[in-house]
Amino acid sequence: MSEKKIIGLFGVGQTDICIYVASILQNMGYRVCVVDNSYEQAMHYCIPHPAEKLLTITYKKIDYERLIPADSWQEKDYDYLIVDLGVWPSEEALRACTEIFLVMDCAVAQIYRYRELMKRAALPMSVILRDVCAEAVSARRVFGMLQEENCFVVDSYVLPLSEEDIACRFYMQYQGYQSFSHLSVPFEKMLVKICRELCGCEDSIVWRSFKQARKGACA
Repeated sequence: MSEKKIIGLFGVGQTDICIYVASILQNMGYRVCVVDNSYEQAMHYCIPHPAEKLLTITYKKIDYERLIPADSWQEKDYDYLIVDLGVWPSEEALRACTEIFLVMDCAVAQIYRYRELMKRAALPMSVILRDVCAEAVSARRVFGMLQEENCFVVDSYVLPLSEEDIACRFYMQYQGYQSFSHLSVPFEKMLVKICRELCGCEDSIVWRSFKQARKGACA
């Protein structure tokens, strides 16, 4: 690819998505770096690392870094830079991204808070709605509230509440990331769609790389 893509994810519960997408892209042959710029630093607990402090940790052929200022992202020599922007990113960080994904659940406070952020930033974003419990509220209603006076939602993904997905998310924090072979089908389809749209490759290539990444393999 001729130009690096900087993919920013922010909100609530985006760390595992960063890792999964990075793994698929790496299996497609791309050079990938994941940067954790979140306050929580959840990535630290998911990726095995040595006792000594290193600026870059390489795991499964993906480089992992932390707390890298937005003004230096373009200097990084990768095909894809995937950045965990945390709960509340700065507008400077958002504007440095090629693609932006907002990850959220159905909490009413989040809907109103992130709607105002999107309107203020005035940047196109894709929205991933996680842990949707249809008995409580429909995804359609949540997106209706989020898009009220807000025209910046360019794509949307819905992940129903899934015990498997939650288990995988917490398991990697305690045992370290190994693979994602037990995700729900909606989650798997979302990952494939995101990677297909990011790289523009044929479905067969994306699915083949997805299957390799799901097993914990790397190219």
